[in-house]
Order: sequence, then structure tokens, then C-alpha cells
Amino acid sequence: MIITLLPLIALFISCFVLMAGFGLIGILLPVRMGLEGMSTDLIGLILSMYAVGMLLGGLYSRKLIVRVGHIRIFSASAALSAIAILACSLTMNEWVWGAMRMLMGFCIACAFAVIDGWLSDAASDNTRGRILATSQVVVMGALFIGQFLLNLAPPSSQDLFIIAGILLCFALMPLIMSKRAGPVVHDTKGMSFARLLIASPLGVVSCFFGGLLYGAMLNMLPVFAGHYGIEGFKLSLYMASAVLGAFLLQFPVGMLSDRFDRRSVLFGLLICNIIATLAVPFGAHNNWFYLMMVTTGIATGIFSCLYPMSISETFDKVQKSEMAAAMGGLLSIYALGSIIGPLSSSIAMKHLGNDALFSFLAIAEVLLLVFVIYRMKSRPALPVEEQESFVMQQPSVVTAHFELDPRIYEDDPDEHLSLEAQVAVTIAESSPAAAVNMVKELASSSPEKAAELCAALAQVEDVDISRLYRSITKIAPDLSLEIAEALTSSAPEQASELVTWLAESHPEKLADIVAELAKHLPQPAFDNASEETMRPADREAMQESAAELVSHFAEHQPDQAMDIAAAVIEAVPEVASDIVDILHDADQIDDELSSDIDDKPEEHTSHKSTR
Repeated sequence: MIITLLPLIALFISCFVLMAGFGLIGILLPVRMGLEGMSTDLIGLILSMYAVGMLLGGLYSRKLIVRVGHIRIFSASAALSAIAILACSLTMNEWVWGAMRMLMGFCIACAFAVIDGWLSDAASDNTRGRILATSQVVVMGALFIGQFLLNLAPPSSQDLFIIAGILLCFALMPLIMSKRAGPVVHDTKGMSFARLLIASPLGVVSCFFGGLLYGAMLNMLPVFAGHYGIEGFKLSLYMASAVLGAFLLQFPVGMLSDRFDRRSVLFGLLICNIIATLAVPFGAHNNWFYLMMVTTGIATGIFSCLYPMSISETFDKVQKSEMAAAMGGLLSIYALGSIIGPLSSSIAMKHLGNDALFSFLAIAEVLLLVFVIYRMKSRPALPVEEQESFVMQQPSVVTAHFELDPRIYEDDPDEHLSLEAQVAVTIAESSPAAAVNMVKELASSSPEKAAELCAALAQVEDVDISRLYRSITKIAPDLSLEIAEALTSSAPEQASELVTWLAESHPEKLADIVAELAKHLPQPAFDNASEETMRPADREAMQESAAELVSHFAEHQPDQAMDIAAAVIEAVPEVASDIVDILHDADQIDDELSSDIDDKPEEHTSHKSTR
């Protein structure tokens, strides 16, 4: 453990100091705005700008890192954050404060893009979980301590703004003095909102409500506490209880989420949390401070668990290859909730009183609870053993990138390519035709490398795998089956095009090749996995792809449809009933194939999505 973390000590120190500064800023700004007599809705609007900045930072940080490098981006982020908080000390203009708050959010997103990218580059399969856990402890520990820095000087003075600026500047030192080179940055596009909503409605909705609830709670809590005379060290203690709850409750909630149906766990948590949420103003009215601390910690802790639970819920529904894109989309949805939460709750507090913060939170929880019940009745639960595991994620820095999540981490495929394949890919990115000619020459001299070279080229966007197959099999005709398998495994989305070309050009080879292709319709990562050990979403995708292949031929190549159907059913018997339906609709089913399908055992009936 020590050997793993020691080379990363500079990163962790920079992260700790940076988040301690932001922890102080998070409690200082609402307190100071309250002292200056700003209206509650204006306070909420200014505080919500932080999430706007984080959203923008999450979208553009990678491009900035690629352009100027990790160390420069981190340095600029820390320096600009210091400038922003110091600018707030010079004026109480709400427009300046809103702009500076947005700049802080943008900078923290960029800073954590750097930190997480560096940590991920240093991690291996065996150490990734430890590094992620250490990172979470450092972040939450710094935020916890940051709450108590409020007591170093009166919030009405400029001293605390200066202290925060000093911390942000000091966070530069350990990292810029480090000798570690910046890692390579790979861009990942987020999945669209529509695609996410279709794949996992509950994942999307719970992610949005997680941002709304957590953002409203943490931003407006100092304003609520100030109304009851909670200030100074007592306020720090109260806010620290919320931060501590957000950290500690992820452990028991994660255990429950992995051992029981996740939707049932979410249902129970929301019921308990509605009670805890309503108990906070009850404790405040009766001056029961410790009850307020406990119930606030519980409420904030459960709010913080909604985000990682929504990720796990969504991951249950998407393929392994889609996880990074899905998480990118969820980050944007969470940030949107974090923008709306403080603004909406502050408006409620202005018109209905400070206690309306917790009424707002309770109503939002009831709405989420109703949707959970609806989803539980709409579709049966996924078996617990097939659920994705719960991985701790801290909402305070959710717009940081997600390289450390062990569920979506995959080795860089380029690391496993031969030198010839790497050169071919590099050439193909600028001249696909030249790369194909190069592979033809290599395949003629070293036929054993043909499949690997074809698989590597198939991943390049502008390479047509049908033309590639035709060119290479002229040189190595005995490898036609192996090359077809390699091409389809690397580019499954082009499988139908390749099979169509084979049907027209080499019908005598078609049945054998299609039977082999059908086994490799899912992503390459599962080539060696049995159907039983596949993730449910990947198994379903495989079966859908197999059925789509037959449907394509039933529509465009009806003369070949029966042979293709028989070959696919032989390779993927789980889709037999679906294929029969497709052929029936196209009036192309025959008695022999129907009899063969009827004789198949019950376990080969098509799997359907269970959730």
C-alpha cells in the first residue's frame, strides 16, 4: 500500500490543500452574503453558478489539457481560483460574485481532470481501487477541515478571503515541483441524454435528483443555520457533520446496494431520508443542536449516495464499451441538477421561510420515491449477482474525470499491438489506402500476422472492412475465416456490410463465415467469455446484433436468409425464437428450420431485459 501511494504523495498534497481552500470558500461565501443582507434567492443564484462552471469545465478541460499540458492547466486553475476568491473580497457586486463563482467551478473541474488523469496513469488493475479510495479520503478530509478554517478570522473581514487565496496558491507547489510527466489524454464523448434515458430511466432520474438534492443541501445549509443563530465554531461543526455524513454513509449504502436489489435499497433509503430531512427543522425549532447534526449528516449522506447508485444502475443497462460515455453523460445530468437545486430551494426559502429548504428537499425526495415505485412495477429486478458493484464517488468533485473507476477502466489497446500493427494504424489515420497496401505486403510475407493487422485497421473510422477483407484474402485465401472473425470482432457495427458483400461475392463460404461471425458480435472484450458469464447488457446486445443480422438478410438478401438464420441459430441458440419471428414476418420460414428450433432445449429461448 505504501509503495503504491508514495510516488503519488505530491499529487495528494496538492489535492488536499486545494480542497481545503474550496472547503473554506464553500462555507465562507454564503455566510458573507448573509451578513451583507443579500436576498436568499440571490444567494442561491450566485452559489448555483459554481455548478455551471463545473459543467463547462468538465466539457472543455480535456481539450485544454491536450493543448497546454497537465501542469500548466493545474497551475492556471489554482491561480485563477485564487484570483476569483480575492476579487470577491474587493467588492460585493452580485454580478462579480456570480462570475467569480462560475470561474471557481470551471477551475476545480479542470484541476481534478489533471489530478485524476495523473492518478489513473499511475494505477494498475491491482492498485486502481486503493488509489481511488485514497483520493476520496483526501478530498473529503480536506473539505471537512476546510469547514473549521472559518474560525481563523471574522467572516466580515477580508482575512478569510486572503487565507483561501493563499491555500489555492500553495496547492500549486507540490505538483509543479514533481518530476512526473503528464499522461496521454484520450477524449471520451458523453452519451446523449436520449440514449441514457432509454437505457436507464431510473439511473438518469436518480442522478438528476442526486445533483439537485446534494447541491441544494450543501449550498443553502449555512443560510438555514444562520437563521437559527448557528455561527462561528458551531456552524463549522454543523457543516462538518454534513460533510462527514456524505463520506461515511457510502460504506453501508454500498454494502446494501451490492447485496440486495438496488431499487429496493433506494426505496428504503428515501423513506428513511424523508423522515431525517423533516427532523432537521424540528430539531432547530427546539434548539436540539446534536439532533440537527445527526439528521443533517444522515440526510446529506444519503443524498451523496444517489450519484454512485445512479451510475451503478445505469451501468447495469449499458454495454461495457459504453460505460465511459454513459458516465460522461451522467456527469452533465448531475451538474444540471446541481445548478437547479440551490436556485430552486433559495426561491422557496425566500417566499416560504428558511425551513422551506427542508420542505423542498422532502418534496423532491417524494417525487423520486414515486418514480422508483413506478420503475419497480414496470420491470422486474435484475438478479443481485448480475448487478454492477457500487463504487464510491464523491459528489463534491463529480465533474472530475472518471479514469479511476475500476468498472470502466480498460487497457489501452495500442499497448498490445505489434509494431507493424501500430504503424499500420498510424498510416491509416491519414491515408487508409496506403495502410491497406502496407498490410497486403506484410500479409503476403507473414500470413500469421494478417488477422492482427486487419483487426487493428478495422478500428480506424475511415477503413471499409469489406474492401479490406477482399484485399487481404486475395493474398491469403486460406485465412478468410480467421480474417472475417478478426474484422467483425474489431468493428461489429460493420458486420452486416461485410456479410452482404460475402453473400454477393462468395456465397459458398457464407454459411461457415456467418456461423463464426455470430459468435463474435459482442465487443472484443468478451470473446473468451461464456454466455453465462457475460454482463446482462452485453448478452442482450449480442442477441440483438444476431437478430439484426438475420433481419438484414431477410429484407435485402432473401435467397440467403434461411442459410444465414440456420448458421446464426447454431452459433447463438438463445435468439432462435426471435429469428423465427423475423422469418415468419418475412414469410421465409420453412418446416425444417421450425422443427429444429422446436427441438432446442428451453434454456436456449431468448433472454429478455429484466430491468
